[in-house]
Amino acid sequence: QHLSLGLGVLALAYSSSSIVGRAFTSKPSNRITTKLSQTRDNLPLNSHTNNNDNMGDDQDQGEGKATQFTTNAHDLQEAAKLQARLSSKRNDQQQQQQQSQTAIESLHYQDAIQSVSLDEGAYKYVLITARPPNNNNNNNNNGNNNTKTRTFVYSKRNAEYHRNVAESLLPTLEQCGYTDIRIKGGGRILRDDKKRRVHIFGYSYGFGRADHAMAKKVVEGCDSFGGYEVTWSNDGY
Repeated sequence: QHLSLGLGVLALAYSSSSIVGRAFTSKPSNRITTKLSQTRDNLPLNSHTNNNDNMGDDQDQGEGKATQFTTNAHDLQEAAKLQARLSSKRNDQQQQQQQSQTAIESLHYQDAIQSVSLDEGAYKYVLITARPPNNNNNNNNNGNNNTKTRTFVYSKRNAEYHRNVAESLLPTLEQCGYTDIRIKGGGRILRDDKKRRVHIFGYSYGFGRADHAMAKKVVEGCDSFGGYEVTWSNDGY
């Protein structure tokens, strides 16, 4: 009886070990194999390979794009207008600079024009008034135009007519930009340097008698005749 029980246990143990051995040595099922294959296919590539692939894609896309021009006919016209406006402005500025320089030179020149020029002896003279270019646009608050004009007293040796005396000064005034030039009459002036005396008298047939009193003030205000006795009279010719 005991022998039969022992043989039965051995048979049961052998049967169990055979089942377990087959379980470990048998091939996996098709379902397990398919699952592993799907999992392997879904694994991401390493970062190095992925970056290189992306860079290649970007480069291909960039090289494949056509050049896009950002201009048109209207833009070209506007650009040309801008260049033309700047060029015109430069030309205007150059002209203004030249005009300013000319005006400065004119101012220096006009200041050099003597208010009084008397040749020694007794000769025909004219009284001339003119407005300097720097006063052309100025308004005098008192409304007195005399403050905006210069007065000139000129006599000339060997002048046959009073107009010949005027002709010696007028071109200079016009060249310097003087305006409103007027010949206010004429007469004669005696200049005696030995006696340091100036006498104004007479009249002009062509221009009429000048305001000798005004001429006297202009002569007295001239440094060249400081210390001279200056008189005037309507007598004589």
